[in-house]
Formats: sequence, C-alpha cells, structure tokens
Amino acid sequence: MNPTADESPKPAAGVSMAPGPLFIVAMWRGGSSLLYALLNKHPQVALTFEADLWLLRSVFRKPAGYCDWAARWEFRTSALTRHGIIANDLPRGVADYPTAFTAVHKAYAARKGAVIWGDKSPVYYDSLPTLARLFPQARFIIQWRDPAATANAIARAAQSGAPWYQKRGVYLRGLMGYQVLKSGVDSLLSRGQPVCQVTYEELTSDTAKVMREVCRFLEIPYSDELADLRDADRSAIVKEAYHSLVRGDEIVSTPRTVILDQAARKKINGYVKLWKRRYNDEWPPSVLTDANDVALPRLPQRVGDQVAYRAVCAFYKFRQVCFAYAPLALLQSYRSAKARRAIPC
Repeated sequence: MNPTADESPKPAAGVSMAPGPLFIVAMWRGGSSLLYALLNKHPQVALTFEADLWLLRSVFRKPAGYCDWAARWEFRTSALTRHGIIANDLPRGVADYPTAFTAVHKAYAARKGAVIWGDKSPVYYDSLPTLARLFPQARFIIQWRDPAATANAIARAAQSGAPWYQKRGVYLRGLMGYQVLKSGVDSLLSRGQPVCQVTYEELTSDTAKVMREVCRFLEIPYSDELADLRDADRSAIVKEAYHSLVRGDEIVSTPRTVILDQAARKKINGYVKLWKRRYNDEWPPSVLTDANDVALPRLPQRVGDQVAYRAVCAFYKFRQVCFAYAPLALLQSYRSAKARRAIPC
C-alpha cells in the first residue's frame, strides 16, 4: 500500500476504528513476520511492520518546539518511506507518544479502510505492561517459537550478513528475553487484557487453524486466503536476505539447517528444561529430546547471564536516549561515515 503524494489519510465512510491498537509480539526471528503478512491480507486489518516508534519515545520528553519525532523516526527505521506515509499528513504539535502512535497508525489503517490498527514488532517484548497502561484497550497477539529454532534463526541471519544480528549481545538478549516476554504475558492476563497466544510451529504446519483462531480473537470473519501467502502485501518488510521465506509464496514448515554450535544448544536446552519445570511443563512450547540428559543451568551461570542481559539492555536503552537528543545532523554524518567505511576499496 503506497499512496501517492496527493492522497491523505481519511477514514472510509461508516468505518469505526477499533478503540485500541493491536500489537503482534514475538522474539527476534520468532516468525511473526509470517503472521503479519497473512493477517494484513484481511480487509479489516492494516498493521505496520516494525515501525518501532516505541524506540523513539524519549523524543517526546523534549520541549514541544524541539520534538522532531517524525524526522528522527524516518531516519531510524525508514517507517514513513516503507509504509507510504506522507510527512505532511503527520499530526502537528504532538506532545506524547500514545497520541502520536494512535494518530499515525489509525491514519495508516484508514487508507485501506481497515478498522484494526497497530504494529508488529519484537521491540515490545519487554514492555507489555507499560503498553497496556498507555493503551488500556490494546489487544495482543503473542507468537512463540522453540527457543533453539529462534536462536538458530538469529545465527542464520548473522551468517547472511545482517549487521544487527551480528552485534554482541543479540543472542543473549534473544534467549533471556523469552522469560521476560513470558512474564509480560502473565501480567497482561492477570489484569484481564485481551491476549491471543500462537506458535510459529503450528502456524507453519496448520496455518488455517491458527488464522481461524486469530480471527476469532479479533472478531473478524475468516477466509481461506488468509492461510496463503500469495498476493500478500510485503512492501513494508525490509529487504534483507533473512526475510526471503516470507517474501515467497510458500509457507515452509520443514526444519532449517542447524548451525548453532554444541555449547549454544546445550545452554538453550538447559534453560528450556528450567522453564518447563517452573511452568509445570506448559511453557515454552518446545520438545526436549533426552530431557534426562539435559543439565539445568547452575546458579552462577544464571546470575551471570542475568547480569550480562541487563547490561546489554541498559546499553540499548542508553543508545535510544542518545538518539533522541543528539543533533540529527550529527547522527546523519555518523551514519554516512559508517557506510563509507563499510564499502571495500
């Protein structure tokens, strides 16, 4: 959906928008891009793909005259370009994140005549209670995937040359973040927030069943085309090699080639066993072969991983604040210089 410059976001006549946003959340490489592509085929649904305005929420703490959130948003994620959003159509004088998010995402959905609006992104994994507080009428679809398969997908993305997945701490953040996401989901459920939980494994093996469940949750009619990737709009999905499957027309359920080393697999299996004991074998949705031979992570390892995870998260949050306040021209110069260094002579 790429409107021309003279088009403005106006709701279709008689269309009543959903009172709150819909968030699709999974861990990185958890397969939620597939769910996004399928669900967005529905005429009543128009979600953005990893628009990630959430990462710029510190910008709204600046005085109104210096709150250049739209320019920084485009620079950070290319969200405006990817979604065909026109800068002149963005609301003026917005002083807070919820107002900006609501205005932009409702306008985006209105172009399609859709009633369900929101965003799909893994960046919300550690912020579910906060989102529920900011958007009391929000709904959440959480997609789980076997932690070992997710870690393997992260490794494959790094191997394909994706810079973000090659950064230090991404693997640890992805693994330890599973427990954080689970805690967030439990918090939502305890306060009665609408939550639908699905798994990537079932989405790929029995797509129609999962999509029926999602449509029931959203109270929208199901059609068989929602179980098929053909004719799905994937224009907003970033053009990276690790998105090749969702860009195709076939939903692939066969296991991927394992490239994780033995130490990584051992560590993941240990945490999966620990979590299964903690949640009476109900979570995570993983199958441990030879579970009796899997060693639980020892206390020093768990403490060390938690400290490292919190340090990584603190670093990323510090970067977000710096991005909100550093002069945009300086950030642009830094990116240009970085790009020049990456070009081989």
